Amino acid sequence: MLFDIKYTLIKIYNLTIEILFPENLNCIYCKMPIHKNNKYSMCFKCYNEMIILNDVCPKCGKPFINLNLDKEVLIENCDFCKHKNFLFDRNISIVEYNEMSKKMIFGLKYSKKTFYAKLISQIIIDKINSYYSNIIKEFDYISFVPLSKKREKERGFNQAKLITSYISQYFDITIVDCVERNKNTKKLHKLSEKDRSRELKNAFKICEGKKELIYNKNLIIVDDVFTTGSTMNEIAKVLKLSGVGKILSLSFATGKYLKDVTDE
Repeated sequence: MLFDIKYTLIKIYNLTIEILFPENLNCIYCKMPIHKNNKYSMCFKCYNEMIILNDVCPKCGKPFINLNLDKEVLIENCDFCKHKNFLFDRNISIVEYNEMSKKMIFGLKYSKKTFYAKLISQIIIDKINSYYSNIIKEFDYISFVPLSKKREKERGFNQAKLITSYISQYFDITIVDCVERNKNTKKLHKLSEKDRSRELKNAFKICEGKKELIYNKNLIIVDDVFTTGSTMNEIAKVLKLSGVGKILSLSFATGKYLKDVTDE
């Protein structure tokens, strides 16, 4: 109940900011004056620094990079995920994790610029409408990667939950808060893939009273960044063990993965 009140207050705060400081007067990053029709309240220079993903692996969502400059090569397998046992059905990431997307994510998570959650969700929604609108219709509920209670209290909000709230409202898909953390984990962004997996092992559980609700249902799980897939895989594990059907990982950003195809 307290969490719902807190997120309502954050939305009221963001609405107040929009009224006092209307969008599309200045670029939200470089502060240059922009036209009122500029997308996402960004100047063209900053907008063009954001890399929207297109050619991606249909499983992990990582972008393919063809290193063979002499000829086109059809890449059928993704070296990043083909030897991994991912339990979610697929990941969809929207932009490449670079300096521009990092500014958005870090601004939201660490500088408490919660209005970035709306911007990020708008970018996600636009990409879904353009490429994945039929896929979204297959899912019954939408949820998010949970923070530990300690970290959410320190930060004041869960950035994934904020992003999810906008996506849920737009697509009219019910949010279900169904996964929670068993333990406080270390910050993951500096850990190796192996260390991430070790740190996250058995870190999640189904919230009390939610197993019947999600049984045999298809779920979307939202996060800000998809890095190694360790977090999403641990969440997918407890969901699958609870009888959940399809699981779609939906993330704002992911890092590129280089596949050397020069000898193929």
